[in-house]
Amino acid sequence: MSELFIPLALAFAGFLLALAAYRDVRRGAARFYTLEREAILRRASFTLVGSALLFLGSIGYLIYERQPPVNDTAVAEETPAADGENGTAVGETATPFLESFPPLPTETATPDLSIPTPTPTRPICRAQVEGTFGNGLTLRDAPGGTQVAILAEGDLVSIVAEEDTVNDGNRNWRKVRSLFGDEGWAAEEFLTLGAGCEP
Repeated sequence: MSELFIPLALAFAGFLLALAAYRDVRRGAARFYTLEREAILRRASFTLVGSALLFLGSIGYLIYERQPPVNDTAVAEETPAADGENGTAVGETATPFLESFPPLPTETATPDLSIPTPTPTRPICRAQVEGTFGNGLTLRDAPGGTQVAILAEGDLVSIVAEEDTVNDGNRNWRKVRSLFGDEGWAAEEFLTLGAGCEP
């Protein structure tokens, strides 16, 4: 309780000075003469500054008192121990404790060869039928071969990733699969490939 007396006294004194400043401001506002009003308001401003300093002093004193004490254990650890301390008899020297010297090798995990390694799968490439002017795109059984089905303008198809692009001399052909499961070759110039597809 004694450590709180000084900051409480400073705060109370600051409060009293703030009340005095408020009283002087009220008195100065009621004066008609300019010189008398300025003198009272000047005194009120000095009183208000003193009140603020007292409040700051009480807060600073509290912060100073709450600081933790300096730790002397770190200094004691750095100084060598005299004989007879730390459980050793006079004349004996403490032997350092080593866990293992040389260090033992750490075990490394060996891969299990019975587990198959995953093979990366190619992403599904989608394309849209465009540029046929509403006539649709003919799906053929081979590049330039016989007709299997007709894909409407705007239909979505999946590019068959296992087959490469084939050029028959006139145009490039891609093997595609429609949403209904029809599979065949379509002219690449009427397919707009989606993002991430290889040209």
